[in-house]
Parts: sequence; structure tokens; C-alpha cells
Amino acid sequence: MKHEQTTLASCDGFGSISSCSCGLYHIRLPGISVHLREKGFDRLVQMIFQAKENQDSYRINDAKLKKSHLKIVTN
Repeated sequence: MKHEQTTLASCDGFGSISSCSCGLYHIRLPGISVHLREKGFDRLVQMIFQAKENQDSYRINDAKLKKSHLKIVTN
């Protein structure tokens, strides 16, 4: 059986994600390829979204912390 792949997303010079007729999702990044079934792919997507949200929250909190620091300026 020949595997038919459909490209779902790609970024020139970075990688791609495709779905395969065998039921796997193929994630290709520089130096690594990951092959996941649908449930694993969905969990990976959720994990990446969660990481991005946490990163954004950290950046917001970090910016607030930096703004609240006392700065002493002398002439």
C-alpha cells in the first residue's frame, strides 16, 4: 500500500507537518522527525498551546515586575 501524504502546514527552512493515509501525522523539523497517531498529535498541539500561554503569562508578569522595581538615580 502506498502512503499518501497531505501537507497541513509548512515553513520554508524550518519544517512541515503532514497527515498520512496510514493514520500518522509526520512532523519534520531540523534534525528530528516525529510520527504520531491522531490522539498523540492532538495532545502535542494542546501541550504547545499551553506552553505558549504560559510563556506569554511569564512575559507579562516579568514586565510588570521590572516596571515595579525601584530605581535610584543620582546626579
